[in-house]
Amino acid sequence: MDAGTENVCDLMERYATGDECVFDALYHALAPRLHGFCRRLALYRPEADDLFQETFLKLHRARGTYVTGANVLHWAYAIARSIFLTNLRYRRRRPEQLGAAEDVARQEGIQVQDLDTPEQELIAENLLEVAVEELGRMSEKNRVAYVLMKEEGLSSLEAAAILGTSPSAVKKRAQRAYEQLRTALDIDEVTDCRSNHGTA
Repeated sequence: MDAGTENVCDLMERYATGDECVFDALYHALAPRLHGFCRRLALYRPEADDLFQETFLKLHRARGTYVTGANVLHWAYAIARSIFLTNLRYRRRRPEQLGAAEDVARQEGIQVQDLDTPEQELIAENLLEVAVEELGRMSEKNRVAYVLMKEEGLSSLEAAAILGTSPSAVKKRAQRAYEQLRTALDIDEVTDCRSNHGTA
């Protein structure tokens, strides 16, 4: 466990025991990566923002159940996914925004800046649309496994703990998502950028 993780765990332990003064520090420590996870989990910006807020609200309400020493970020990811799955049963999907597509494209090595011609810009925009549409077609299990391992850099063991399955299952799900996205994009940059699929 690195120093940053230890600090967040310490803040969460204090917050769980009623120390309200540490909330701002805890929020700022968790917010960037948690919000990024929600963006990729929900895909659509408005829904992701709502999911992020709901996750922090539930984290606050469930703070008394936090287990001392547990990875706070992974716990927050599990909360976010649980809320997302619940909302998925009742909400209609909203039209995707370019922001989510751009995030995905950057992760896949598609460069959308410093393009020389209008034709290149059009190609890049088309690839962005394909990337987000393909993520939307994936099963939730495959997409989340992909996000946790490829976006967040978690090991298969860590991702499995969040998803409640085995490391081998997580690796298979992430690989299926990767291959689906790679096939849809059909560009050489993805092969170069994603040659390392992670280990347990």
